[in-house]
Amino acid sequence: MKITFIGVGDMGSHMVPHLAKAGYDVVIWDKVPAKMAALTGEHVTAAKSLEDAVTASKVVITSVMSDDVPALHIGTPEQPGIVHYLQPGSTLIVTSTLDPRKIAAIQAVMPANTKLLDVPMIGGVKYAREAGLVLIAAGDKQAVDAVLPVLKTFGTVKYVGEQGNGAKLKLITNVAIMAAEAGIRETLDLADAYGIDYATTLDLLQMGPLKPVVIRALDESNPRPLKDSVADEVELDNATKDFVDLPIASAAMRRLQKAVDSVVGEAQFIDITNKKTALPDASKK
Repeated sequence: MKITFIGVGDMGSHMVPHLAKAGYDVVIWDKVPAKMAALTGEHVTAAKSLEDAVTASKVVITSVMSDDVPALHIGTPEQPGIVHYLQPGSTLIVTSTLDPRKIAAIQAVMPANTKLLDVPMIGGVKYAREAGLVLIAAGDKQAVDAVLPVLKTFGTVKYVGEQGNGAKLKLITNVAIMAAEAGIRETLDLADAYGIDYATTLDLLQMGPLKPVVIRALDESNPRPLKDSVADEVELDNATKDFVDLPIASAAMRRLQKAVDSVVGEAQFIDITNKKTALPDASKK
């Protein structure tokens, strides 16, 4: 069975090998040729174009940043999107963290006799590498069941009902996740203000209920550019600001953006636990 996988960045590059190991023939496509070259091998071939990738199979999985979703899936005046190339009987599986309205926009232009599933994921690179992701699957139940063996190669699948529920539940879980991420950074801001060292603070946090959160933040085997966390917060804010007040999420977005801006080069997720992302006055102490 052939599977098309579009977007082989931080997450996709670790997901494709599980498909190949399971015996699927995977056709990959990414706008960065070097990323495709790094993955090609047994059961994995690189498409020459987006059109070639989409028409290669009837199960198409995408894994790209939220800002890239509309142009890639729906297209632009200059470049057709995935929906223009889907074959009858195809299933398009979108794994990005999205405003539910983006899922609705894709659905509005899906060709006849095709299915759209929104299947965002909980877990980072480490979980993708270890096939330990949680996939929040939403959409037509029969369509989900048909691709369930494919989805299970990546981890645990939780079916959550009608289309759009996957996107909604990913944003719901992100409220807590992002609050925890920014909360660690703000905890260390207070440690700076009191002149307490980070090691002592983080050790004490790990002696209580926040232990899993701190362990995740310190885990160098689970890399993630911190700007990606900010992008998820921006997607959450844009999706919800018109109908619900989420002050903690908004504050988390602002603090994580400050952390990104404070680092020369690209801030990594682990940097929320070190002095690189301290407030300016604290970093001079």
